[in-house]
Amino acid sequence: MKLEKLLIIIIIISFFVRFLFLHPSFSDENFYFNVGKIVSEDKIPYKDFFFAHPPLQIYLYALIFKIFGVSLFISKLFPLIVSSLCVFLIFKILDKLYNSKTGFLASLIFLAMPGFIAFSSMGYGMWESIFFILLSTYFIVKNNPNMAALSLVIGVFLRYLTILYLPFLILFMYVKKLKFKKFLTTFFMSLIVIGVLMIFVFSWNFIDQTIIFQISSKVTTKTSEKLLWQYLGMGFFTFFLGLISAYVAFEKKDRLLLLFSVYPLIVDLVIFLGLKYIAYHYFLISLPFISMATATSVTKGKDKPLYFIITIVLILSLSSNFQTIDFYLNPINAKRFYYMTELIANNTSKEDSIFGEPVLTNYVSFIADRRMSSNYYDSYIGHLMFEGEEKVIQNLKGDMPKFVIEMEGYYLMNSFFRDFIIENYELEKNVVGIPNYSLYKIKQ
Repeated sequence: MKLEKLLIIIIIISFFVRFLFLHPSFSDENFYFNVGKIVSEDKIPYKDFFFAHPPLQIYLYALIFKIFGVSLFISKLFPLIVSSLCVFLIFKILDKLYNSKTGFLASLIFLAMPGFIAFSSMGYGMWESIFFILLSTYFIVKNNPNMAALSLVIGVFLRYLTILYLPFLILFMYVKKLKFKKFLTTFFMSLIVIGVLMIFVFSWNFIDQTIIFQISSKVTTKTSEKLLWQYLGMGFFTFFLGLISAYVAFEKKDRLLLLFSVYPLIVDLVIFLGLKYIAYHYFLISLPFISMATATSVTKGKDKPLYFIITIVLILSLSSNFQTIDFYLNPINAKRFYYMTELIANNTSKEDSIFGEPVLTNYVSFIADRRMSSNYYDSYIGHLMFEGEEKVIQNLKGDMPKFVIEMEGYYLMNSFFRDFIIENYELEKNVVGIPNYSLYKIKQ
């Protein structure tokens, strides 16, 4: 009980420290905040605008905006709260499985991971999914299969990646010698009922945009190489911790620890090999289980060199990812967002539309309340290629956004968009940073 109270204090302190660093960042969250805003204004996903994920996340944001009003502060506060709850759930799971010391250590390891530090206030939709995966795991520990199944289904309709932990939960019940028939029955019945309801409410567009698009979307080789190094930069240490834990599990003949050690690495591999487009935050889904495996291997191993090795791995992980952490947490990096928003807001009216690189353009739209041309809130190049560049250009010409925001050749590398921008726009401003932005204004 003392460790639980101490952990709550640490989580609260961590929350307020991270709270001090809330600011706009180069993150996909700006897109999710913006579409949550327009849903709160009665727009419908899959009908009024393209959305490549299940709808629960943006309806949660819409509800929050309805209650508290639209603001970036409220938007970023929500994932900060959810990620903090994930830390506490890690403790509760291991407290029931092993003891409070193991749960406490796992929570501290999770708090110290660079992925958590860098992204715990980011509204990717992943923290909500992770929360429900952990909640499902906790309900299994409490031998409540129906609630475990319902929790997992909620997670699936936040992010489809959640379903990757269905086999884990089945294996978990098998190792714990629990019957899983009731769990599977509740899970699949709920999944089918809600899935049919989604199609009824949103039409076939729901399947087309959230499943067909994900299967058929394209990613360039250049982008793939960047994502490979992004994963290796932050995921290498996760992989190493998983292997250490698996070794201890094998030595101690602990099947449960082996499951917690190896399964997250399998999930990472499936994500890496199975998806055409990958972002690092997809791999956040494995961090809680690696943290739990690492802490369990330490407390079960009772080996001082193991403490030392894991401490060194975590220190190396933090030091080697300092630039990434600084990029997301340093408020200085938000100055370009403020500058571009003010510039566009002062040179447009609410009747004017804008278009461009999705992260910054959605931020400008969200803060300045400017319309996204032809409802292209999802202006990611993969989506635009999925719809067909000629169709997209035709729609843009019909609306003619006043400003186009370009980022390091994001659109100019595509001949369709390059011709459209060169023919109709002139360079207004270059804004240097990471990344560099160029603002194009419609020709008079």
